Amino acid sequence: MNKPLNSHQIKEEKAIVIGGGIAGLLTARVLSDYYQEVMIVERDDLPQEPSTRTGTPQAFHPHRILPRGSMIMERFFPGYIDDLLAQGAHPTQNEKMNLFTSYGSLEMFPPEKNASSSRALLEWTFRQRVQKISNIRFLSKQEVTGLQTSADHKQVTGVRIKERSKQKQERTVEADLVVDTSGRSSKLIKWLEFMGLEVPQPERLKVSLGYSTRYYRVPTHVKEKWGGVVSEAQPDKGIGTGMLGYIEDNMAQTLLFSAGGAHYPSTNPEEYEKELEALATPMLAEVVKELEPMSAPRGYRTPESVRQHFEQMENWPAGLLVVGDAFCSFDPIHGQGMTVAAIEAEMLSICLNEQQHTSRPNFERHVMQRMQEAIEPAWWLSSVADLRWKGVEHVGAEPLKGVSFAQKYFDLYVKQAVKLANEENNPAMFQEYFMMNSLILSPREIINPRKLNMLLTGDGSLEEKQLLAELGGVDEQQIQERLDELIPSFSLAFDEKTPNSFFSMSPSNMEA
Repeated sequence: MNKPLNSHQIKEEKAIVIGGGIAGLLTARVLSDYYQEVMIVERDDLPQEPSTRTGTPQAFHPHRILPRGSMIMERFFPGYIDDLLAQGAHPTQNEKMNLFTSYGSLEMFPPEKNASSSRALLEWTFRQRVQKISNIRFLSKQEVTGLQTSADHKQVTGVRIKERSKQKQERTVEADLVVDTSGRSSKLIKWLEFMGLEVPQPERLKVSLGYSTRYYRVPTHVKEKWGGVVSEAQPDKGIGTGMLGYIEDNMAQTLLFSAGGAHYPSTNPEEYEKELEALATPMLAEVVKELEPMSAPRGYRTPESVRQHFEQMENWPAGLLVVGDAFCSFDPIHGQGMTVAAIEAEMLSICLNEQQHTSRPNFERHVMQRMQEAIEPAWWLSSVADLRWKGVEHVGAEPLKGVSFAQKYFDLYVKQAVKLANEENNPAMFQEYFMMNSLILSPREIINPRKLNMLLTGDGSLEEKQLLAELGGVDEQQIQERLDELIPSFSLAFDEKTPNSFFSMSPSNMEA
């Protein structure tokens, strides 16, 4: 691509973003610092108020931004949480969250200012910010039908578009950079193959997941009595995840989730309520009895999560990038999608800033390689969790490292972390586990010889025996080498700035 000009120069380049969802809005925000004009091409007619777009069928279901994502979004959209709160989003600062694990329960109290909302309100809030940026414009109700390229297909020079629902002729819009953020419905692979390019086989996590969501009206006294509830899955027992959280306009969402394809949560109201009662904790069903159902449950299913490896293509065309679910899609239950899109957008910003000072050949491949390194922990952690379910399978050119070991390690870690929090009022271990799953700490901060030594107390527990069997009887001097064999390094995924705390916790005597 052309070298981006710095802020002291007249910007001449034009960038096109395919897709106006959250990944597209974040990407456009980043590009607006480097390009004279940024155009967002969106298939849907953009709503004039917070409402679900046709192109986001999953928007009915709960969405959340992990702390790592929130930090990045706050840098790109300062004060966005205040915007959400001003529009009626539910404040979560110091609100009790009841978490039920296989080894006991905890109460958590997030100290940071934050907000819980529907996907529609969240997207609306970001879009309002982006619409105020002078060099970004939206082209709605337009469908991208293909890429415009140079004669030798080595450079993408724009896109071909046509107005949706009309038989108007295609037209070409030229650009120096095209970024596909159109999500799981992306047609990019078809376009690349049309150009005569061979696309590497992606990694696939054949997860066969399903979840069902129901909305409720929340009486005032309920919020004062109950906080949010998360009942973690117990795949070995066939028990799925259940969650309850509050959003805007005195509404609550409940969600039921399972993976592996053996059972999908029901969308029948009566069956749905029974499945709530069958969770690992009865608390969620108790809360729901005090709520007023607003609609029947609605389901969503997807057969697989997919991680593309476009960065392996030596003939990847200049002027083309991919961000969001079109690059790597995740099991939504882990809440990683929007945060990963933010991480990718942040990496794009870093690379553009570097490029304006030192021009790098094959810039686009370099960006995608850096994004792959940045999202490695998210893909690995979600895969380790999902592969606990019978019927889930990972398919790729290389097997995932350390899955069985990590599952046993995390079992023992959570067991001791919950015990410390409840018996000694010391939540530090669980806090680090939370920060890892929030993509703030590297898994290597949890899985290392020092932590392993803390876990192996010699109490003869089943979890400890299983973990020792995975290690293969190595001695203390060989532990680091063995861990390096088992677990990815994640060395390029994190910087050294790690916040110290994101929530406070207290023990709970409730049985999980």
